[in-house]
This record gives sequence, C-alpha cells and structure tokens, in this order.
Amino acid sequence: MIKKVVLFHLIVVLLKIFYTVANVTDLSTEEAQYWLWSKHLDLSYYSKPPLIAYMNFVSTSVFGDTELGVRINAIIIGFGIGVLIYLLVRDLFRDEHLAFFSSVFITAVPVYQIGSYIFLTDAPLAFFWLLTVYLFFKAIVENKLSLWIGTGISAGLGFLSKFVIVLFLPPAVIFLFLHKRQVLKNRYFYLSIFIAFLFTIPVIWWNLEHNFITFKHLLSLEGGAVREFSFEKTARYISEYLFSQIGINSVFLFPFFVYALFRGFKDRKDYRIFYLWILPVFVFLVFLYISRKKHVEANWPAFGYATLYALTAYYIYIKRWFKGFLFASILSVWSILTLFYPFYLDKIGLGKLYPPKIDPLHRLVGWEGLGKKVTEIVNTLGTDRYFIFSRNYHIASELSFYVEGNPQTYCIVIQRRMNQFDLWPGLEQFEGKGYTGIYVSYWGLPEKVKSSFKSVKAHYRYDIIYRGWKYRTVHIYVLEDFIKLKQDRVNRF
Repeated sequence: MIKKVVLFHLIVVLLKIFYTVANVTDLSTEEAQYWLWSKHLDLSYYSKPPLIAYMNFVSTSVFGDTELGVRINAIIIGFGIGVLIYLLVRDLFRDEHLAFFSSVFITAVPVYQIGSYIFLTDAPLAFFWLLTVYLFFKAIVENKLSLWIGTGISAGLGFLSKFVIVLFLPPAVIFLFLHKRQVLKNRYFYLSIFIAFLFTIPVIWWNLEHNFITFKHLLSLEGGAVREFSFEKTARYISEYLFSQIGINSVFLFPFFVYALFRGFKDRKDYRIFYLWILPVFVFLVFLYISRKKHVEANWPAFGYATLYALTAYYIYIKRWFKGFLFASILSVWSILTLFYPFYLDKIGLGKLYPPKIDPLHRLVGWEGLGKKVTEIVNTLGTDRYFIFSRNYHIASELSFYVEGNPQTYCIVIQRRMNQFDLWPGLEQFEGKGYTGIYVSYWGLPEKVKSSFKSVKAHYRYDIIYRGWKYRTVHIYVLEDFIKLKQDRVNRF
C-alpha cells in the first residue's frame, strides 16, 4: 500500500511542478522576503527562526533563483506530509486501507494544497509537527532510545521552522497524564525535551546579541501590547477567526470535521482517538484565545490540524460515509482548482461569480512585470552607482527577486514598524557619493525622500492588471545624486 501512497503523492508533486513552471503566479511577498533571507544566512532573523532561509539557500543553489527554486521546498514537504499521514494512521489503527484513505483525504483540504505550494514558514512547521506527532507516538509504544532522540530532533527542527512548535508539549503532557502516565517517569522522555531545547540555543544566542527583538515582536503579535478592551473588536476578531478556519479547511468538508471533533471527544477513552483529538483542539483554542485581542491570520493554527484530518478520515471510513465524502470532496477539489486557476471562469463568461477583487490570487501577480519595468529603467541609467529602495518591505523583497541580477534592495523607515531590513546595512553607505536612487512605492514620493536627493529625474507608473481589473498603480521614481535621508525612528514592535 505504501507504493500506492508514494505514487499518488508523486502525481500531485508533478502537477504542482508543472503549475509552477507554467508561471501562473509570482512569488508572494512573504516568499520573496524569506528568499532574500537566504542571501544573508544567519543564526536567526527578526520575526522568524532560520530554517526557511537555509532551505531556500539549498533549493535555489540547485534550481536557481526561480519560483520553482523556492516553491520546490513546499511541494516536497507536501509529499512528505502525505506519506507521514499514512504512516501515522497505519501504526495507530493497523489498517492499511484506512491509512491510504487518510493520506488521500488531505488532498481535498484547501489549506493543505496552499501550504504545499506557497513556501512559508508554516510548511516546514507543519511537516515537523506531524513528524514529531508520529515519532512521539512510536517512542511511547516501542520505547526505543532512537525514537526518543528522533522526537527531540524533529521538535527542534520544528522550532527552527517556527516557534509555535512549543504548543506540542502541553497537549502531549495532557495525553500522557490521562492515558500513558508511566511515560512521565521515563528518562528518555525528558532526554527528548532536552535535545529539542538544544535547537533553541542559536536563536537565543542571536536574540541576546539583538536585545531579544524576536520575542518582543512575538509578544506584540500575541496582543500583549493591547491594553484597551473593545467588545466590538473582540467579537469581530473572534468571528473572523472562526470563519477563516472554516474557509481554509473547506466549507464542504466542514460537517465531517465537526462530527469528528464531537465524536472524538465522546470516544476520548480510546487513547488513539484522544491523541489525534487533543492536538488540533489545543492549537485551535490557543489561537482562539489570541483572537480575543487581535486579528489572527487564517494560516496561523493550520499546522496543528493534520491529526484532525486523520481523525475525520477515520470516522468517514468506519461509518462508510464514502458517497457523502465523495460529493463533498469533489466540491472541495473544485474550489481548490478555482482558487489556483480562476481564469476559466472568465473564459466561459462566469467571471462575475468570482470577481478578481475577492480572488486572493491577485496578490500573487504583477511582481515579475514590475521587476522587468525596473530593470528597463536601470538599463537606461548608464551607471552602476545606483540603489533600489522602498518604504515597504514587500515591494523591496519582490524587487530583489524579480529585478535582473537580484540586486540587494533597501527598505527605509517612514511610519512603519521594524523588519529584517533594519538589521542589514542601509542607505547610509551611499551618502554623498553621487548615487542614483530608484524609489518604488504605492503612495507616491514622500517629501523627505525627495529632499534627500538633488533632483527628480523621472517618474514612471506601472499598472498591475489582473483578470482585466486594475489592481493597483505602482510609482517608480528615478532620483539623482543622493545626499542623506533622515529616516523616522523605527517603531520596533
């Protein structure tokens, strides 16, 4: 059966590679940012740990600085998650057919397809979360030192992917306390925790050298800086969070997930069921708690849902709800295909049913064209004494990727919070040396930027058109003879 699993997910891999090579979308701004980090390898970074930068460094060394060079990481991770689901369910329930069904089931879930194509930190986090779930269970059952060591290494790599891997420990301890209490006396269990802790040392060391800016940043994201309570905002944040979780997990499959959650709680005396149930429930509740104070991005808790998918597949399988599942999964897969390729609607005259304004794909287009436009402008300068900059790190990251030669770009501080660009050399290196600046912005040319150069040589506009709709206009300014820019004081968090 494992051969069928591998073959099935290899076909999915090939389809995603073909889609990437077809160049339907550009890199998202976060993908471009993490790619740029790979050009500045470090022990950690302002907002995230370093693994994604290392992975991008390796993959682009093989495939070049291309969309495939970046996204092949997510595509391979998606393959790995599919195989891991199979192994986990097989070892839990000793049923090869159920395991195969569970592995296929996840391909109908939108967030899995998105996460296994767009390469963000959530992708390696989801993989190492699931690998830790699998190895931890195997270690409990077999109590082999190698499995406990593997659990610690996997959790450590998860930490280097994204810090929220620490959310694995509380539900794992709850599970042990209720079902496998003897493991709490097993020294191997604590050895695995110690091994995982060793992986935190580079990040802690980096933060010691940078005034713990990452942890302060994370505290602000959690809402720690929000002191004023607003019932209206809380209600809006919570409702947005709940609806977003339904959306990313498929509105068509949602009834099956609800059933699995309620039935899983009812069957909690079965340690296998409880193990699959407690992990996603705990993660969901943590982010529900956070949403009481601030907006929670839809993808933040998604890494913890893999065992919910396995649990849902289990109940569909034992209840023989295959007809209902088939109908719901067809609709779900159709929604995924529409998400990734909505252009067919325009071709058959149904574009108004899914207008480009609500189509999130519009955020993944236009960057390559903008990069080519800036490249054309650079080629007219007649000098190599120039730099490209913006006040927006999204723009700066995309330009570094899409401008010919992948130049280092810069992000100036004008009414924004801190980002990774502020930890790298800035425009001060060009002061008073006759450099030309190419400033790219959504909002025009700020007076303080204009006055930091002797003259404005040219102003270009680049319209991003998506499905016949003008998404936005980007302004490009060529500024001559850089003097000095007095930037705002950075708002660190």
